[in-house]
Amino acid sequence: GRYGVNGASVYGCEDAAGNVWEWTESQWEAGSDLRVVRGGSWNYDHVSAACACRHIIGPLNRYYVVIGFRCART
Repeated sequence: GRYGVNGASVYGCEDAAGNVWEWTESQWEAGSDLRVVRGGSWNYDHVSAACACRHIIGPLNRYYVVIGFRCART
């Protein structure tokens, strides 16, 4: 199945979409200051609320209600 116990992914990741767009370290294009944000936000449509959904944003842009980040360890 796609989801495990209590909605976690099979990899153990939980709540990866729908709260805020998550700022990532990934560059939109190599050498660019533009970054990838993922996961949609509560004020976007349901199509955007998926962890695979990508959007582009610059580091100087501020959207105080829709951009966040996730602390993760690999």
